[in-house]
Amino acid sequence: MKYNASEQTIGWFKDRYQEETLEIRPPYQRCPVWTIRQKSNLIESILLGFPVPEIYIHTITSEGGDTEYAVVDGQQRVRAILQFLGLDRDENEQDANGFSLEELKEESRWRGTTFADLTPDEKKKFYGHKLAVRFLEESTEPEVRDLFRRLNTYLTKLNDQELRNATYSGPLVDLVNKLANDDYWAENGIVSAAMIRRMKDMEFVSELIIGVLDGPQGGAGKIIDEYYLELEPYSEAFPKQNRVERRYNRTLSLITEMFPDMRGTRWKNRSDFYSLFVAISELLRTKTVPQGRIAALKRTLGDFAKDVDAGIESDGRNVSEAAGAYIDAVLIGSSDKSRRVVRHACLIKVIEKHFTARKPATSND
Repeated sequence: MKYNASEQTIGWFKDRYQEETLEIRPPYQRCPVWTIRQKSNLIESILLGFPVPEIYIHTITSEGGDTEYAVVDGQQRVRAILQFLGLDRDENEQDANGFSLEELKEESRWRGTTFADLTPDEKKKFYGHKLAVRFLEESTEPEVRDLFRRLNTYLTKLNDQELRNATYSGPLVDLVNKLANDDYWAENGIVSAAMIRRMKDMEFVSELIIGVLDGPQGGAGKIIDEYYLELEPYSEAFPKQNRVERRYNRTLSLITEMFPDMRGTRWKNRSDFYSLFVAISELLRTKTVPQGRIAALKRTLGDFAKDVDAGIESDGRNVSEAAGAYIDAVLIGSSDKSRRVVRHACLIKVIEKHFTARKPATSND
């Protein structure tokens, strides 16, 4: 495969598209998946003069000297740029005929701006912005397809949490960053060093904070995204943030006191830890555990864990009703909201006897 690295302006892409020599979506490309927020962030980066990741383009030249171009990698970027210019008219996309940067942060000078709203100088700079391009020449379609597969298989892509950190800001993001910066997660084997490098610890802490806020929720990335988006507009703190953080810290402190070393226990598993954390957090909303009851609470949790483990080994036979229901909700689809709700109810039922109501003066969580 022959290739060469080059730079081309956005104006070059516009011209190729208008003369119908640029194919944005060859058959092997996936369907467009970018949201208006992702498109807006890309356009803002260009307006700020920031570099854009390299784009791969296959060039096909006929014996008559006519050249056509097909985007191998970078479809979403090229499509977003052309849509901002009002050029790309995909019938499946409502914002194809020019979109406004409505999803940018409030402090952005271009929030709500369309291309038509730009000043003449800004338009000139936008057209002149250079994109890194790698042209693939004298390549057969099978070679290009193989390259596309390799680019999307072996290169490290941003995962959901890495994308969230790059996309969202605000008090929830700040709180997650602060609370995830805790050696407890790695020291107890709840997350690995590799997971921390990919921000999976932050994703897990996000789920715990959401659980403290609203009880057990589903573990789908879309749900976490919804909370990040909903709470992003708050400049300093989202509603009840101080209470949520205090209850989060009390919950983790109690769990740490009971299990200074979580290794070797069922609660080290993230699905079980999630349920334990959210259940204790719910009880701590209005109750507390007297110091003299912490050891008994630990024994109850240990006995329950043994009951669950025994039930799993014996296909659910000869275990308590709570353990049986918990087993059914942890083996398959453990991050589904319905399964988490069942485990939450089981744990509340088992451990609430160790909690006592707080005095009215201290009942606010």
